[in-house]
Amino acid sequence: MKTAFFQSFEDTTSKGETPERLSLVQAELSKKKLSGYIVPRSDVHQGEYVAACDERLSWITGFTGSAGICFVGKNKAALFVDGRYNIQAKKQTDTRFEVIQWNKQNIVKWIKNSIAEGKIGFDPWIHSYKEISVLVETFANTCINFTPCDNLIDNVWLNRPEKASSQVVSYPVRLAGLSAKEKCQRITEVLRQKKADTAVITLPDSIAWLLNLRGNDVIHNPILHSFLIINSTGSVQLFCDNDKILNTINSLKNFVKVFSWESFETVLSELKCSILVDEATIPFAVIQILQNNGSKVIFGEDPIILPKACKNPVELKNARICHKRDAVHMCEFLSWVDRQKNNDFDEIDVVIELENIRRKDKHLKEISFDTIAASGPNAAQPHYRVNYSSSRKIRTGDVLLVDSGGQYIDGTTDITRTIAIGAQSEEVKNAFTRVLKGLIAVSKLKFPFNTSGRDIDAFARRALWEIGQDYAHGTGHGVGHYLSVHEGPQRISKFSNVEFKEGMIISNEPGFYKEGKFGIRIENLILVQNSTVGKDNYFLEFETLTFVPIDNRLISLHLLDDNEREWVDAYHDQCWHRVKDHVTAPTKGWLKNMTKPLLSNERKKF
Repeated sequence: MKTAFFQSFEDTTSKGETPERLSLVQAELSKKKLSGYIVPRSDVHQGEYVAACDERLSWITGFTGSAGICFVGKNKAALFVDGRYNIQAKKQTDTRFEVIQWNKQNIVKWIKNSIAEGKIGFDPWIHSYKEISVLVETFANTCINFTPCDNLIDNVWLNRPEKASSQVVSYPVRLAGLSAKEKCQRITEVLRQKKADTAVITLPDSIAWLLNLRGNDVIHNPILHSFLIINSTGSVQLFCDNDKILNTINSLKNFVKVFSWESFETVLSELKCSILVDEATIPFAVIQILQNNGSKVIFGEDPIILPKACKNPVELKNARICHKRDAVHMCEFLSWVDRQKNNDFDEIDVVIELENIRRKDKHLKEISFDTIAASGPNAAQPHYRVNYSSSRKIRTGDVLLVDSGGQYIDGTTDITRTIAIGAQSEEVKNAFTRVLKGLIAVSKLKFPFNTSGRDIDAFARRALWEIGQDYAHGTGHGVGHYLSVHEGPQRISKFSNVEFKEGMIISNEPGFYKEGKFGIRIENLILVQNSTVGKDNYFLEFETLTFVPIDNRLISLHLLDDNEREWVDAYHDQCWHRVKDHVTAPTKGWLKNMTKPLLSNERKKF
């Protein structure tokens, strides 16, 4: 049986079991005298990635995507997902769940039509304060109330997986760039500016970055589940349930005290001071406790978010080294794909081969997410996950979309390439080229300080918009440093007003998807840096970190202007010179052909 070290191919959906599970939760509604219940994707830490024991949304709906929310009524239920998951959610859920586009208007409409009145319960530990506050405000002066209650899923979930408890390791300063003590001092400066005595932090990647600690409590993410309280003097209280951490933090013992997970609520209830919290990530229950004890709550952004996002010189130096090695691995992989005989390999073979190539790198610790290897119609699902039942043979005429990344000790990578398997139609090539034009437009962009993701997003979509096409996901997300591959606060999206700052790493990944036919995405990671243009250098630009050839066989040259062709040729020239001395002979020959100038007559044809 085919296996992979980091990624499994078991079908984790439970569509056939969800009607009974839904009935169990609806029975709980009657016991609790509730009219409805909310099931989010999130756990107590409000992060995007959750452990198996916290996959409550998947347990009740069968939907395995990374974002969504379910509302359960006495007789109805609805799953709300964003555009990335429309196809997947409909495939994975039973007809008892109505799948609806996730936005505030649709949620309000469904609740009013399907629940109408009464109390809607929610677990106050797995919803953010902001999320519940918005719902309460929206339904003020109606017959609907939101009330904290037991977790109804946990009440009926038999054989729920145990919570992970793993070894925690120190992350060396030579890779982190700053000691934990230095980082804590920076955070105390923020607290003093906010006139806060203390901050409560619940995001695991913020805590991991601050204390230079790494764990593996969540698959593919080097984090430990914990809460943290830091005061304005720099002393820290860390709450976790992992006894092994005590042997890891000798370098932190002068200013970090470790407490049991269970003591977190007790310590919170004893705080009587001004406390900074991020309402977008703090659990609703935490605010209840703080308000009940008379503390002054100051709402503001998690003070660690921005320093973590703006990589320091040491982190950036290592990120460049890491991406260069990963480019070598990707070129070996893409060369392997081109050497395969059509119909002799499938999507799982693709994942396994790429993992095996990366695993030869001694710096690799994990993959950064489940590799997306999607061919033909499967590629029309932006976050498709291959399993034994869905894997299809790679056939002549397919396009193969591979989105993958590595968790290296010196950085986190994320790259997508769309590969031609044989000759392609003009429809596919034209769509690919318009996606490429979007990637180039963002890559070349120079922009003033105070520019945010919503200001940039349209540049990536312009070529598609010109002919009435678009894609239903953001253009880019922040990326951590040997941390979460999806990292805030920055992103390239029409919904983001976070200003870009020097040192931020972000993905650049426009796409296009035709349901039932094909999908296209091209992704590089880019770095925000100062630009020499503009008065007094008040401009920023992007440095490309990813140097792996883009499949020229999919490009319609007539759609590119001279500047765009020059960009592709210059990019491929860098790919060649960065990688050529580090790959095997077969891959070097492949690389030489794939990086020839676009108008070269020497390029091999199908």
